[in-house]
Amino acid sequence: MNLQLLASLGWHELPILIFAGLLGVVFFLVIRQNQKDYLELVGILTSSKADS
Repeated sequence: MNLQLLASLGWHELPILIFAGLLGVVFFLVIRQNQKDYLELVGILTSSKADS
């Protein structure tokens, strides 16, 4: 890997890095919410299965 590319980061790369960071946060939040929804759905299905 060329380390000179990392050393020569300027102001014009800053919006790209901010966007990439925010996109990573959004992906993390979406995956976490999907996991919560999945676990809630599994709980509902198992409780309704136990009631029948």
